[in-house]
Amino acid sequence: MIQLKKDFKSSSLTEWIEQLKKELKGDDFNKLLREDELEELTHPTFSHQESKSGSIEIPGSFPFTRGYKSKNNNWNNGYLLKVTDEKAANSKALDVLLKGCDSLVFDFQNKTEINWQMLLNEIELEFIQSEFRFTVIQQFTSLKNHFKNNLPSSIKFSFDFLTLDNSDQLLDTISEEMKATHRPFCFVDGFSIQQCGATTWQEVAFMLTTGHHYLYSLIKNGYTVNEAVESIHFSTGIGANYFYEIAKIRAFRKGWAAIINQYDPKNLSTDKCSITGIVGLMNKSLLDPHTNLLRQTTEVMSAVSAGIETIVVLPYDSQSTKGTSILAERMALNISLILKEESYFNAVIDPLGGSYSLEDLTTQIGEKSWALFQNLEKSEGIFSLETLTDLKSQISLKAEIRKNQVLNNQKTIIGINKFINPNTENNYFVNQNDYLGMSKINFESDLKQVK
Repeated sequence: MIQLKKDFKSSSLTEWIEQLKKELKGDDFNKLLREDELEELTHPTFSHQESKSGSIEIPGSFPFTRGYKSKNNNWNNGYLLKVTDEKAANSKALDVLLKGCDSLVFDFQNKTEINWQMLLNEIELEFIQSEFRFTVIQQFTSLKNHFKNNLPSSIKFSFDFLTLDNSDQLLDTISEEMKATHRPFCFVDGFSIQQCGATTWQEVAFMLTTGHHYLYSLIKNGYTVNEAVESIHFSTGIGANYFYEIAKIRAFRKGWAAIINQYDPKNLSTDKCSITGIVGLMNKSLLDPHTNLLRQTTEVMSAVSAGIETIVVLPYDSQSTKGTSILAERMALNISLILKEESYFNAVIDPLGGSYSLEDLTTQIGEKSWALFQNLEKSEGIFSLETLTDLKSQISLKAEIRKNQVLNNQKTIIGINKFINPNTENNYFVNQNDYLGMSKINFESDLKQVK
């Protein structure tokens, strides 16, 4: 320790501001403040110890703003596998496992007849993390029958009850079967909300209120608080604003811990939850593939810096009419591996913890998301059609602002509205005028009317 404070005088916040005003030489001091129209956040371009918010926390301790990890910052490298043909899906799964994937997400859509023997052939599920996304109960039942109820402990299920018909009845049925298994099955799809164009705090509020609905329902069905929390897991979309995304994940963990704590869990570790960060397509351009790789890299960096448990990077051309390219698919796996094995992002826990600017953003996003969460709860929760419709309207307004910022060149996105690659064929269904068009989520078609 070189004791710099003994040699250099500390300046107060007031002194900092006075010096900044001198440096501006008469220019408006508000130039140093950032007003984010979309996120409705205000933050200065400078920070000082006196302006810090929040309390001092240790990684791995309640309320988990700094994450659940206390030994290292390791994460799972995931791959989303859409199953239409079991043999082809099995071949692809074995291929990506050999290339560094250690977490498979099986998405079956509405496929009911599944040849599990062919799909899971030579895949040793007990040595990897796996998630099975179901849309109908027949898929769940047939998998249980395949394993004769002896399911590997690493498997978790994903029922997004908000998008399913007869959601309450289905939740009651499956929760009865899953009781005391200590296995996640209630899935909160924050990623899809983010891809719709939601702000950070709208996404967090959606995740909190949906998670709370599951928590309350499971406790009502006889689960203990601990059992209920273990049954819920989340996904979150990872956007382009590096510090906002880190602050968003930190704010969500703190909000979720606050909700759980109101139910008097037996131990504070109950507040931990499983979060999968998904790098999506909303800001990707099929006309500039190499810039997409840079975007994906910084987005994975923000997710792992926030202490995410699993990362899934969607190939940037996965919605292209030409299909996914070899480069896009391979890099979707390799980016995470490079950051872990060559850049050592897995070696440092919460590297930005203590940053005054980040703590301020975490506080602001946390306060705005908590206020929206409370409003949604007052309106009977997210499973109320009126509440869902109101939230849809709020997100649609933000999506429109987001889109107009790009179309009017208020926001520059390389390859979409600036420096478009003239050598790339523009014959995909997404082009520079279809910002947000890649999102396949549509409230009216995908979120079922709930009673």
